[in-house]
Amino acid sequence: MIILRQVLISIAAALLIWRIGVVGISSHYAQAIIEGERDAVGKALAWDKRQPEALYRQAVALHNDDPDTAATLLAQANTHDMADARPFFAAARAALTRGNQARADALVEMALRLKPADPRIQRQAGDYWLRRNDVRRAISHYSRTLEITQGAWSKLFPPLLKLAENPHTRPAYEILATSPPAWWDSFFSEVAKRATEIETVRQLYSLRRKSGQAPITLSERKSYVARLMKDELTARAYSVWLNGLTDDQRKRLGPLYDGSFELEPGNWGFDWHIHTPRNALIDRLYTYGSDESKSLHIGFNHYQGHFSGSLYQKLFLAAGTYQLRGRVHTDSLDTDTQEGRVHTSLDTQGGLKWVIRCLLPQPEELGESERFLGANEWRNFGFEFQVPEACKLQEIHLVSVEKHRGGKHQITGDAWFDRLAIHKRPPPVKARPTAARAVK
Repeated sequence: MIILRQVLISIAAALLIWRIGVVGISSHYAQAIIEGERDAVGKALAWDKRQPEALYRQAVALHNDDPDTAATLLAQANTHDMADARPFFAAARAALTRGNQARADALVEMALRLKPADPRIQRQAGDYWLRRNDVRRAISHYSRTLEITQGAWSKLFPPLLKLAENPHTRPAYEILATSPPAWWDSFFSEVAKRATEIETVRQLYSLRRKSGQAPITLSERKSYVARLMKDELTARAYSVWLNGLTDDQRKRLGPLYDGSFELEPGNWGFDWHIHTPRNALIDRLYTYGSDESKSLHIGFNHYQGHFSGSLYQKLFLAAGTYQLRGRVHTDSLDTDTQEGRVHTSLDTQGGLKWVIRCLLPQPEELGESERFLGANEWRNFGFEFQVPEACKLQEIHLVSVEKHRGGKHQITGDAWFDRLAIHKRPPPVKARPTAARAVK
């Protein structure tokens, strides 16, 4: 009896060792399958006919030629590794091919219940429902994918943009408009930049405006205005920008917005745009003589080259004659020429000036201020300019003066500006024609 028990134990141990060896070798070939070895599927199944990775790969290979066998193999793969959701989707595709939509839908739901937080599963579910022409459901799963991982943004944004550009599938985005997910602002920014037609951007923006729970964000408004400006829809862009201003910001409205520089520049739309270059400083500070209000300050520390594009504001002016007025104060604002000489006279090269130009339909300078240079106490300045009937968008910007183009120079010192304002001049009054006295 003891001898028989020992024999049985030895047999069981041998079988266990054999099974461990089989599983180990089969797992080795399964890894080879994943790494792309062509013959690994057959070798894995030769050692272990229940190896799930091999069963799954063989089923995929037979999907077109022998769908029935493929379905059987997928079922076996599911049985031997319920943690792997891929066979569920492969089986769902096979069921869909055979016209069994109910079975296919059930398999997809099983995969989702298995790993609901797996972005790959959510992505495959989105692909499945898109194939089933259920766009709303597909977008819902794509949204969950994007919420789980930002790594999917680069892969999913292009197909989502394609759905947004299609007039037939665009309405499906209404499910996201009421309560937009965290990734929405980034996606809308991409749509605003890359959509072929402005109508795509307008429709998505319109869907978002209908939401009573989540108002339009500043990011969305900025993206929309930038696209409208790109498409030269100036009036619409100005309206959208205007509607996004707060009550305090609206108090600074005028032909020139916030010319007293009391508010933080927004750097978008028709607000001030400030991009501080190297060796220069642009800020808003209190200084003497500014009536206890902030003033625009530009400081230069051996700034090299032409100063342009760092401080500007887009304007939306109707045709007519205007006057820009403001106050200026300079402090040791000097320009060094290529030869190293310092010029502080307005008759020589250098200094700063305000320039107003037309941007649309074509660039054209409309007017400019005097040059600001040297050291001066606060004083007033101004100039007139004419906006032609055809000009639909203008810009005011501060630039350095280069009397000799191509000459190397640097700027040092400080300039202060305050109370900038643009006023429209009334048209000249036409004299009444004198009635000719009748001759008897």
